Amino acid sequence: MAEKQNIPASRGKVTDGLAVKNPLLVNGLVIAPAVLYANTLENALMLSGYMSLLTFAVLIICSFIPRSIVYASRIILYTIISAIVFVPVYMLFERIAPEQLADMGIFAYLLIINPFIIARSEVQFFREKRGRMILDIFFNLMGYSLTVIILGLIRELISTGGLNGELYGIKYVISGFGFPFGGFILIGIAAAFLRHIINTVRSYKENS
Repeated sequence: MAEKQNIPASRGKVTDGLAVKNPLLVNGLVIAPAVLYANTLENALMLSGYMSLLTFAVLIICSFIPRSIVYASRIILYTIISAIVFVPVYMLFERIAPEQLADMGIFAYLLIINPFIIARSEVQFFREKRGRMILDIFFNLMGYSLTVIILGLIRELISTGGLNGELYGIKYVISGFGFPFGGFILIGIAAAFLRHIINTVRSYKENS
């Protein structure tokens, strides 16, 4: 027997995933590869494209699984489907960017069970009507990807003084931002800055 579901569908704008509910800066989703791998613009683009394509395809397919199926069984099915979709996605990126994919290491496999698929799908995406669900998934992945790309660009500039091996004459570089602790620091600063902007805009709307 399927368990009774009492959690209401998420509310808010479908574009909230871009900023107000940014998956990385607000909810801390899929933070490990963003910190450990996406320390350059090239790596950030790779992570964003790979994770977004895999996750979007898996979520769309899994959305057709009946919710009458027991929760634990649904999660198992999500994992199996994700593992199947992983194969063509991996082969595609192995052809497009083999070196970057190899550098991603174990994260290329761990993303099969990323929080968008295992957790966010049940508490948010699959409780929405299909049209809204597709847009919500798109904007959440877009929010994550843009954040990773911007942070990867900043980390590479600060830590090397250039992009993709081309130096721009930046005199002061902090190589530590290319390491994991630098990634955590930058994400923390970006999260605090985003929260400040959100609170400022919210206060302005309430007072106007």
